[in-house]
Amino acid sequence: MLFIALFFLLLGCLTSWLVIHAAVCGGLGCSRQELVQHHHTHSGVIPRIGGLGIVMGFTLSYLCCFYFFDQRDNRSLVHYAAFAGGVAAFLLGFIDDIKPLGAKSKLMAQIIIAMLAHHAGLRIEIITIPFTEVAFSLGFLSIFITVGWFVALMNLINLIDGLDGLAGGIGLMLMGLLAYLAHSGGIFFPLVLSLGMCGAILGFLFHNFPPAKVYMGDSGAYLIGYVIAAISVLNSEKGTVLAALIAPVLALALPICDVAFAIIRRGIKGLPLFRPDRGHIHHRLVSSGFSRQHTVLVLYAISLLALLAGLLSFVAKGHYLPVLFGFFFLFVLFLLRRQKMSSESIRRIFNESWEARQDTKNALKLRDWFVLEAARADNGEHLWSDFKFVLRKIGFCRASLRVGRDERSYYIPNSNHAHPEQLWEQTHVIADGVELSLYAEKQYFSERQFLIISDIAAEAWSGAGSQWQLFNNCALSFVATAREPSNYREQKTRSLYRPTY
Repeated sequence: MLFIALFFLLLGCLTSWLVIHAAVCGGLGCSRQELVQHHHTHSGVIPRIGGLGIVMGFTLSYLCCFYFFDQRDNRSLVHYAAFAGGVAAFLLGFIDDIKPLGAKSKLMAQIIIAMLAHHAGLRIEIITIPFTEVAFSLGFLSIFITVGWFVALMNLINLIDGLDGLAGGIGLMLMGLLAYLAHSGGIFFPLVLSLGMCGAILGFLFHNFPPAKVYMGDSGAYLIGYVIAAISVLNSEKGTVLAALIAPVLALALPICDVAFAIIRRGIKGLPLFRPDRGHIHHRLVSSGFSRQHTVLVLYAISLLALLAGLLSFVAKGHYLPVLFGFFFLFVLFLLRRQKMSSESIRRIFNESWEARQDTKNALKLRDWFVLEAARADNGEHLWSDFKFVLRKIGFCRASLRVGRDERSYYIPNSNHAHPEQLWEQTHVIADGVELSLYAEKQYFSERQFLIISDIAAEAWSGAGSQWQLFNNCALSFVATAREPSNYREQKTRSLYRPTY
């Protein structure tokens, strides 16, 4: 058994490493990363083809199952579904990495993949009540819980992929936990897949640990999330439903809490729930002075403790869950005290954010309009004129934008420019050589609301730069000129365009 475990671990690791190394040396997967990404913490061109190496390691491990185990068992429908669903999740993410899909389209595709997995037999049908031997059938609720389980894990791994090595390291820990659970239950197929994925992710981490040379992209995140969900369900076939499902949830306590707080944070601010921001725990650690390497190691340590808690819940059959939840509650209270959060401050933040929701929604609509205008603008100066219109409508009284060596300014008379203490100010470094400084009067915005709309304004210019590059095949600058229209529709659109001076 030890030999087989080492074989699949090394097989997945070597395959993933070789595929990613060959892809990076061949210059694959760089097109999307050349675009300006305002909320990314990295700089430079970094390809998003890490998922390709992970799926190759996963595929080779799956194929080798036919040589090591009973072929009839490996041809069962649930095992086909574990592999085919993982590949489908990878392809969905791979398409999104090449040409970004809408959030609704991706969610619908994920639901379809999860429903097909449920139809093939990868379903949660029985739930065991902790601390008892009582189990009950879910009946028609099985499809809803199963689909929710698969979709949630695919998106959860994707949402925590915001720092070099973070999602891969947490995914590696979870695969190790699932391999142990499969070995304890004597279930060989999920054991092999878990070990193969451990190796594949390990090979990927050689290229992804800070400073990253490659990212897993949506393709790798969706694949890892799907395989975690599938193996958890496969492990539950022997009756260890509590261990197979609750143990991974406990191991994912950190990213689950981080994502939950992000959704609540965006919801009360009026922001899209899945909009990227820099409020995640890894962003806060980096901004507080931690290096990226130290931040990843700190989060690894916390995740490892959570994983050990999940393992303890398996060994003790859930009897230590109240103690674990008690420690978790104390940890949350400690964090709130460290952040100097009280019930009164939380209430004030909520009320303040709720009242400013309409301003936030208006800023988001202006951002979307401006990004669309990038494809119609004749040149960079015209787009800057439109951007001044956006800044004025959002409520900024002054702004300056530097692109390379050129700089443009925006100024509204009769504002409190003579009294800097009455103005909010923030500078965004959008990309290398692109810097945006924004100012707004304190009498019209709270500090929290100013930071929100300031970030949206910076995101608007970042998105316009991406659109300009996609449409004109050149970087956006004040002196940039749009390419010649290639058809009558483009010519008509360009002729109807009128910059807002």
